[in-house]
Amino acid sequence: MTDPNRTSPTVMQGWESLKQRTTTFVVIGLLALSTLLTDAGRSRLAAWSSLAVEALSPRQLNSVYSILPTNLTVEQRRVARWIANRHRVAMGAVEQLVAASFETASNNRIDPYLLLAVISIESAFNPFAESAMGAVGLMQIMPKAHADKLKAFGGEKLALDPWVNMQVGAQILREYLDRFGSETAALRAYVGALEQPTEYPQRVFQIRERLLAAAVGRVLA
Repeated sequence: MTDPNRTSPTVMQGWESLKQRTTTFVVIGLLALSTLLTDAGRSRLAAWSSLAVEALSPRQLNSVYSILPTNLTVEQRRVARWIANRHRVAMGAVEQLVAASFETASNNRIDPYLLLAVISIESAFNPFAESAMGAVGLMQIMPKAHADKLKAFGGEKLALDPWVNMQVGAQILREYLDRFGSETAALRAYVGALEQPTEYPQRVFQIRERLLAAAVGRVLA
């Protein structure tokens, strides 16, 4: 039988929680008051407040992996399956990359299959790939060399973000297409071999051919 004169555990827990919150608010209030008494204290308080607001604010994720679900066409889904099989990447992740690639290619007036072929050659769809020369991400961009383009997306620290990397890589490729007037020359410039022998364009074109075949249900050796 419950003792009517005894405080219930639930009430006690609520009371203890209230005391803890009240104590916390008092301590914070005293700290804030003492902080405001000096210029340095006011500066620190402003910095802390800014950090608190940033921490509590919901982040807007640009990562291609946060764009769910995808609305791929039949052809795009076939392409995603071919990429997943070739590079041993999870189908769900590849679908995100294919969707983002087609949108990015459209925005930059680039053949989406060319963009996907470049990613295939450059990183095998590994968003964390890094070369000995310092090129990083899906499209192996050089953060220092393209800091101006990365600045628009948050700076060099986001060079490994799949979506940001793809945007910057597509912009670079578009600039070379405009400057040199052909896909072959643009790809030679992209790989840094404009004046040197390279099979890079042919390798990209071969992958594009396979992607196009996969899109219509054919598989090339």
